Amino acid sequence: MNIFLEMFITFFKIGCLAFGGGYAVIAILQKEVVELKQWVGNDELTDIMAISQTLPGIIFVNSATMIGYRRKGILGAIVATFSSILPTFFLILILTFVIWGFTDNIFVHKAFTGILLGVTALILNSVKKTWKTAVKHYSDIVLALLATGLLLFTSVNVVFILLLMAGLGFGRNMYFMKAGGKQNEAL
Repeated sequence: MNIFLEMFITFFKIGCLAFGGGYAVIAILQKEVVELKQWVGNDELTDIMAISQTLPGIIFVNSATMIGYRRKGILGAIVATFSSILPTFFLILILTFVIWGFTDNIFVHKAFTGILLGVTALILNSVKKTWKTAVKHYSDIVLALLATGLLLFTSVNVVFILLLMAGLGFGRNMYFMKAGGKQNEAL
């Protein structure tokens, strides 16, 4: 199959299942582009998600654009971006013209409640998979708990928290590199 067609189908399919936003999509992206297609590695997807979160816009679209670019340059980025936003465009049209009048309906309300529960499970699954990739040392746990505490108990903007974590992660890695170099010199 043509890689551009395969990319279009893959990101269109993920876009159809992207209820709950970018965090809910992480598990689906991991399954499709890391495990099945092998377009990027697990660590690379974690980096892409981190960068996508700091950029303005939708995390899934940003991620799709970056993966498309990594795979096939500018044309890949265009195909991935277009195919990832197309399902949302059609869903918004349908919601606007058909479903919007039924939001007070008890069956529609219960269905949305069920979708939210499914999205919660997807987000928890994403946290589990990202944790396995990102946390490799006890200091990583400290940084993750610090970021979680800042997100949950302060009103600090998420971008500043991510920038703080980038700085602390950089400093931590530089410290470990220096400490590793001194150990090698001693030997």
